[in-house]
Amino acid sequence: MATALSALTIRLMQMDDYAQVAELWQNTPGMGMSELDDSEQGICAFLAFNPNLNFVAEIDQQLVGVIMCGYDGRRATIYHMAVAQTQQGNGVGTALLQRLQRQLSEQNISKARLLVFADNQSGNRFWAKQGWTLQNALNYYSKDFSKTENEGQQQ
Repeated sequence: MATALSALTIRLMQMDDYAQVAELWQNTPGMGMSELDDSEQGICAFLAFNPNLNFVAEIDQQLVGVIMCGYDGRRATIYHMAVAQTQQGNGVGTALLQRLQRQLSEQNISKARLLVFADNQSGNRFWAKQGWTLQNALNYYSKDFSKTENEGQQQ
């Protein structure tokens, strides 16, 4: 079902949106969620640290999309973007990204990055179509500091 973008409202994400956002994430194939970072407490802290870089999209007061971005003083990072499956391909994702890009520009932030799972074909197609460049020369490393140093190490 196509939706006219004229019915679309994009606004800053608030903590009151968390339940709907979490449900959207759970229903979006290709999303990777963190129990700690994406918990209600984790998102509350993230929004407090990045109050102007996270947006939701609504149609008829129903949440149909979200984009979450943070800034570390050097470059922006898009952590999550999801659009309801019924609205994918209708311009909601592009509208969310354009709104975020305007905000980044207003804050004089000129560089951004994001991560997409390699097997998330629709996500990878979306970002390529939006003009983002795949960085094949980089390796991505991570470490979970919430675990003890000895966990996972062979004795």
